[in-house]
Amino acid sequence: MYETGSTEIRGSSVADPEKIKNVAKRIVSYKNNGALVVCVVSALGDTTDELLELAAQISQNPPERELDMLMSTGEQISVALLAMAIAELGHEAISFTGAQVGIVTDDYHTKAKILSVKASRIREELRKERL
Repeated sequence: MYETGSTEIRGSSVADPEKIKNVAKRIVSYKNNGALVVCVVSALGDTTDELLELAAQISQNPPERELDMLMSTGEQISVALLAMAIAELGHEAISFTGAQVGIVTDDYHTKAKILSVKASRIREELRKERL
């Protein structure tokens, strides 16, 4: 029997390398206690604000689709670094974007709602005991 649950990992929790390592230790401890672990991680610290500021320097009215694309890079950095930190602790982890795990949203850029999640890819990785 596996334990399930959720813990939100906010940007301040992954604001620097030491904090990322601490989150990785926490995730590994859940895994060691029998939990199946799937994490959704925010961008590092002030990354989102910095990206929005950068966009504002380029355009006073950036296309919303492009803002979404830009904002997603912050989360991609976080998940890759967290997977690396978990690997340093001797566990396999794999990072994904929302699209890679089958999250489908509507077309309302910057305010999109999730329409469906095709969780087969997540289940496949959990069967491989990856975090």
